[in-house]
Amino acid sequence: MIKGLGIDIAEISRVRKIYGKHQSFLAKILNADEIEVFEHLNTEKQKMTYLTGRFSAKEAFTKAMGTGLGKIGFHDLSVLNYESGQPFIKTDIFSGNIFISISDTDELVITQVILEDE
Repeated sequence: MIKGLGIDIAEISRVRKIYGKHQSFLAKILNADEIEVFEHLNTEKQKMTYLTGRFSAKEAFTKAMGTGLGKIGFHDLSVLNYESGQPFIKTDIFSGNIFISISDTDELVITQVILEDE
């Protein structure tokens, strides 16, 4: 049974601007595993798309949970990728199935998260 659905859209330019002014934004949004991936990306465009995608995915997850950010923090979730490239969310705060999709254009990232009780 579906417990929740969350969708978020984020502007890459907005995240780039925040990151440019506050380098601490990276550590606020990403955990150590995600920062390791971020640091191995080759271009600024890839890095900003990745950071925006993780921000958006975590927003979508909290919407699916029905809490929004506040009760759930950015570090309560890891948004990683399988070798195939498919994203997945690793967390201890939800024990059911988590389905995630992340898509981007040159300007936007959109994510969708579906939570399913086992």
